[in-house]
Amino acid sequence: MSELSVKSSFSQRIKAARRILAEEGFSNLCQAVVSNLAFHLSSKWHFVYFAFSLEEQTPCFNTKGPISVRIATSEDIARIESDIFPALEAEMQYEKRYFRLISEPKIKCFLAEQDGKLVHYSWVFLDASHSLLAEVPFNQKKLTSNDAFIGPVFTNQSARGLVYLHVLSAILDYLKNNAGASRAIVFFDGKNPAAASFYKRLGFKEITDAQPKNIFSFIWRGLSRATN
Repeated sequence: MSELSVKSSFSQRIKAARRILAEEGFSNLCQAVVSNLAFHLSSKWHFVYFAFSLEEQTPCFNTKGPISVRIATSEDIARIESDIFPALEAEMQYEKRYFRLISEPKIKCFLAEQDGKLVHYSWVFLDASHSLLAEVPFNQKKLTSNDAFIGPVFTNQSARGLVYLHVLSAILDYLKNNAGASRAIVFFDGKNPAAASFYKRLGFKEITDAQPKNIFSFIWRGLSRATN
């Protein structure tokens, strides 16, 4: 796999900050900084981690109708920028950086199109160790070489409902039959019981003791709880 990573280097972060300041102004830069701090000091410590065993039968939904799902290529960038980027909320703007990975062989971007418009994307990392799991408090010893990771995902507010079900079905089928993966891993805010119920109904199971056991993680978990 290419050494290109989802992690942003210090120089990339500085470059991104300069771009926001130049294009969006000081107030948006401050908002981006606050969002980033909130993520690292609080949000990520509430994540829970679920996995789907690809030895199980993958869920299948009727994909006939107005929703079509495909893997993105570099030729889709212009449409992504016109259809999806304007709908990204402020705290999701950082996800634009993932589209520089769109031609990486071990990274796939699944797109959903509805009524002639792109309304959803799901990123799939065939090597979970090179995914967002490297940026959150997840015990890397829980990973195997055949684990894949799904995320981040986005659905346009106007299309929320069954779209992600169609995409997730296509992703799991792809991972099982084309990528040789053994598990598909996701994470979400543990304070969102609806997300837990959704994934459980599809056959995902929680990965127990997923957060690393060390003094650093213990301190930050404590601070996170104290601020919520």
